[in-house]
Amino acid sequence: MRWGVTYAALLFNAVLVMEVFLITKNLLTLLIAVPIHGICSLLCARDPRFFDLLLLWARTRLPAYLGNFRVWKASSHSPLELDPARINGRRRSASVVVRC
Repeated sequence: MRWGVTYAALLFNAVLVMEVFLITKNLLTLLIAVPIHGICSLLCARDPRFFDLLLLWARTRLPAYLGNFRVWKASSHSPLELDPARINGRRRSASVVVRC
């Protein structure tokens, strides 16, 4: 930890402030780092792993949510129905072969 926040929070703060600075080209925009650092320190005081957990959520859950969670209410890879075999080994529907 550095200055009351984790390194992930420092990195988040630096990237956000630098992006805003590059867009606006105004040196005064570098001052927004102070309130952002205050917010980050409050979040890290509540849970020191807040930004680590946020990054973990962004790597695991966010792609599924952006992909098809809103449509299917689950993290599915395709909208196809499952068609398990019956006791006799046959499926309910005929299988379709797609050739490229």
